Amino acid sequence: MAQTPQGTDRNLQAGIADLLKRMAGETAHVGVSVRGGMVLLFGEVGSAAERLETRRAAMSVFGVRGVADEMVVREPGKPGASDADLTKLANRLLATDAAVPAGAVRAGVRGSVLTLSGAVAVTGQREAAARAVRNLPGIVGLCNDIRVARPATDDGRRSS
Repeated sequence: MAQTPQGTDRNLQAGIADLLKRMAGETAHVGVSVRGGMVLLFGEVGSAAERLETRRAAMSVFGVRGVADEMVVREPGKPGASDADLTKLANRLLATDAAVPAGAVRAGVRGSVLTLSGAVAVTGQREAAARAVRNLPGIVGLCNDIRVARPATDDGRRSS
């Protein structure tokens, strides 16, 4: 049975995340998003060397076509990202997540609280958008204002 691009992307994301967890260092603050075999690494690392090592590790996973590096080197004691930086990063994550319809969801950050807005076809897409940005470093709260065009019924089927 052939894998769908979305299934392959999920497998790549899980494989890279597992590899980063096993690496030494502070890669626990690095997130991974995959779309079409293209990997987006985001979050914070403690040094330029750790950033390079993380990129190389992601590229070493079979099936990865390329890596976009949105990681930030944050040395201890330095302040976090601005709301504008967090907004840009959240919107990039949404754009690269295979489970989120392209252009359907927007992110905005104010006071380190991330708000998702837009409209999607099903509840699963709404939940996928929240999962894509939930662990973004620097975010202290998440408000999911995404509308669902056809919510699921109690038995899990879409309403008509």
